[in-house]
Amino acid sequence: MRLGLLVGIVGVIATFADPSVAGTVVGKLELPPAPERGPVIAKGFLDRTENPLAEIRKVNLAPYFVVALEGDAKPDTAPAEVTWDLVGESFARPVVAVPVGAQVVIKNTTQISRTIGAAEDPKLIAGPLAPTGTKSFRATQPAIYTIGDADAPHLKGKLVVVATTHVANLDDTGRFEMTDVPDGSYKLRVFYYDPGAERSGGKSDWLPFTTDVTVASSKGKTEVNAKLPALPAAPGKK
Repeated sequence: MRLGLLVGIVGVIATFADPSVAGTVVGKLELPPAPERGPVIAKGFLDRTENPLAEIRKVNLAPYFVVALEGDAKPDTAPAEVTWDLVGESFARPVVAVPVGAQVVIKNTTQISRTIGAAEDPKLIAGPLAPTGTKSFRATQPAIYTIGDADAPHLKGKLVVVATTHVANLDDTGRFEMTDVPDGSYKLRVFYYDPGAERSGGKSDWLPFTTDVTVASSKGKTEVNAKLPALPAAPGKK
C-alpha cells in the first residue's frame, strides 16, 4: 500500500517538474508562381529562343524562402551554431535565417580563396576565407545582410537575423518543420530573397503576409498550411 502511494506521489511530482510544454510545428506553403524571365542583358551570337521540344523548367522558388515564428515565448537555451556552406560558385542555400546571437560559420568547401563580406556592415566579417577553411561571426541584432565576394559579383547570399530561435528553410515542395517550440501563440512570417528584383534596383524583404499559429504540445504536432500571395512586381514592371 505504501509502495503504491509512493509511486503515485513520485508520478505527480514528475508531471509538475518536467511538463511537456514544447511541441513541433510542421507546415506547407503554397508558393506563388515564379517570376517571368528577365530581359536579355548580354546578347550572344544567337537570339534567345524557347526550346521547341520541351517547356523550359520554371525556377524553383522554395530555396529562396525562409520562415520564422515570432511570439512571446522565450527560448530556454542559447541559439545554436549555424553552418552555411559555400559550394562551387554559390552558397548551398541562397538564404538562411539565424537567431540573434547565433554563431554563424561560413564553410568554404572549394579550393578557391574568397574575400567574404557583408555589404551592409563591412565590420561583420573580417579577413579572407581560405580554401576549405571557415569564417565565423555573430550578428547581435535583427537585420538583413547581403553576404558575398566583391571579386565575384555573382556570388551572393542573404543572411536574415531574427529575434527568435524558431526558423526554418523550405524543402522543394514548400514544407518546413520546427521542433522544440514552446506552447503559446505566434505569428508566422515569410522572407523572400529576390535576386532578380535586386538587380533591377529593388530589394528582398519580409512578405506582407502573416498567419497566426497556436502551439499546444498536448494536442500533438501543430500543422500550418497557407497560400502565399503573389510576389511583388519588380521595379519597372506592373
